[in-house]
Amino acid sequence: MKRLRHLLALAATFLGLASIQAATPPADVLHEELRALKTTYETAIASGDLAPLAPLFDAGSSGVTVDNQSFRTFAELQAIYDRFHADFPGVVYRIKLAAEPSLLSGDLAVAHGTAEEFVKTAAGEFTYTSTWTAVLRRTDAGWKLVRSQVTMDPFRNSIVAFLQKKAVLTYVLTALAAGVALGLLLGLALRRRTPAI
Repeated sequence: MKRLRHLLALAATFLGLASIQAATPPADVLHEELRALKTTYETAIASGDLAPLAPLFDAGSSGVTVDNQSFRTFAELQAIYDRFHADFPGVVYRIKLAAEPSLLSGDLAVAHGTAEEFVKTAAGEFTYTSTWTAVLRRTDAGWKLVRSQVTMDPFRNSIVAFLQKKAVLTYVLTALAAGVALGLLLGLALRRRTPAI
């Protein structure tokens, strides 16, 4: 009798596991769904319309943008995007994600990779590579963002190079102007001390 109970318990466990596995689509289907999200993200950024990203958010979502701004809701992400466009009128921003194979575990996916980012402003064109990670949860309503993080090298990128060139130019012009002013002042001072012959 004891052995029969163990066999029934074991059979119930296997049947339960089988039903859970049947409810979870195969990995290739999940990877295809995640690739579709990648395309949705790239298109939303390129078009300037982030609305297609709204369904990814729920109460547990959070993230950090490449410029270190945190968000928890779609509205907060939209506000960051709107401020960026207000600070740089006419900005062109494009992104191309290069995703590594996602790590899947139950209803969770850890997607990660790099992104080639392009920004064109009145000040110039900037390209840089960022690294990103996104943790997503698959629900009956689709994939939901749990957490995302985007980073880039803070020292070696086109934005820092631009600012360095601008700083060098400013210092050179300031030093040149100071040298000319000092030369003129010194010339005037020496001219007044020299007696007329």
